[in-house]
Amino acid sequence: MLKGEIAERMGALRWETPRLLKALWAAPDFYCDAMAQIRLDRWSRGRTVLLGDAGYCASPLSGQGTSLALVGAYVLADALGRTGGEHRAAFAEYEARLRPFVELNQALATENPGGPAAEESVARAKNAITLDV
Repeated sequence: MLKGEIAERMGALRWETPRLLKALWAAPDFYCDAMAQIRLDRWSRGRTVLLGDAGYCASPLSGQGTSLALVGAYVLADALGRTGGEHRAAFAEYEARLRPFVELNQALATENPGGPAAEESVARAKNAITLDV
């Protein structure tokens, strides 16, 4: 993607956009790449389990990467503790409990291309899991 195309697409945005576009034109080492999400059929194999961006990157557009990683770590630790460290059962429990939460949060990035997700969607995503305290 060329600088001009990016400037054209970003031109109507607010916030820090004018400053960012000024930096875009001044940058001698400009690099641009696609935004992406990680979507896997499963997050474990054998004794290896993926967590956070390695397993279910939500894309910077969702704004949920850190939340997903922290909640995922909590759910995985809880599952390992409740199964006495039996990794097969823990990994299955981790995935079953976390996947609906991950899918709703990943959907935030694609719900409204070019704009933020609806407040109702954000509320539904953040409340899609409860953590026992």
